[in-house]
Amino acid sequence: MSLGRCSAGHSLESKLDAAQSYGYQGVEICYEDLEAIASKPRHHPIPFACLPPPDQTTAALKIRASCEERGIEIVCLQPFPQYEGLLDRRERESRFSELLAWIKLARVLGTDMIMIPASSLPEDEVTGDMELIAEDFRKAADAGRREHPHIRFAYESRCSATRIDKWEFGWDVVERVARPNFGMCLDTFHIAGRIFADPAIPCGRVPGGEKAVETSMQRLVKRVKAHRDKVFLVQMGDARRPDEPIVQGSADYDPEQTPRMIWSRKYRLFYGEEARGAYLPIREIAAAIFNDVGFEGWVSVELFSSRMECRDPNVPKELARRGAISWRKLANDMGWWPTLPAPGTGAVC
Repeated sequence: MSLGRCSAGHSLESKLDAAQSYGYQGVEICYEDLEAIASKPRHHPIPFACLPPPDQTTAALKIRASCEERGIEIVCLQPFPQYEGLLDRRERESRFSELLAWIKLARVLGTDMIMIPASSLPEDEVTGDMELIAEDFRKAADAGRREHPHIRFAYESRCSATRIDKWEFGWDVVERVARPNFGMCLDTFHIAGRIFADPAIPCGRVPGGEKAVETSMQRLVKRVKAHRDKVFLVQMGDARRPDEPIVQGSADYDPEQTPRMIWSRKYRLFYGEEARGAYLPIREIAAAIFNDVGFEGWVSVELFSSRMECRDPNVPKELARRGAISWRKLANDMGWWPTLPAPGTGAVC
């Protein structure tokens, strides 16, 4: 998705070609890509979840083959949203049934991981009871463990989430679930977006944000370093300030979404894009994750911005190039290699 939206006419093939040309080793497959592939032969597209299982499997096999042809690994299937802590327990059972279908799709795609973002449903629809949330994820993890090899679940705390809006809360859930195939997705944008940034105020910064990030990263190292195998995925991203504070009356305001949700969907940038307005302390967060905690595994360069909605056919290559440059800068900043090849020959995702 970070290389262009299907709704803007950017096919999965064009995005995979762009990823291959800039040396990406893996991609996250978004559910909308499955929907787009499945809709191709139909004059009247049907929601993917309503398709017969054989048609869903066919779409997943096509995506897997397209990736294998280009030597690109499928890192995960994502995002499976609004799952945990539902107060409507009948809806909870419905979502669990959908998750079982996702597990089958992950297996067909050839990936062992599903990414689940923290719920952003209204407060009157999702519980704050951490034990109930953990119970939901134990059920999911146990279903994943019945697969061979096991399906893992990477749980992502989000700055725009209703309850789990800090990595600390996400880690609490991981500890409560206590299953080997249930871990965390650490997203640098969401970490900073909750404790450092505030898109609803003119300066875009929370008072004392720098200190909050420093303290939070100290906690991350203390709590997670000894259990870093429970970090399944790291997503790297930054953001710029919105064009104006996202408050009632502003151009971006939407009463159905929080300011952080609106901001996260429109103003994100790749790591290191200060020239484009990136202003979050992502380098400090990355240093804690990679150099202090010692994470080793898949790192995804992620973007959500209005540029992805542009119908310009050059968008996938443009964004793939920006992502490759971002990766090179991250590697240099973290001191991983003394020198790196030029963009287009050595980027990794």
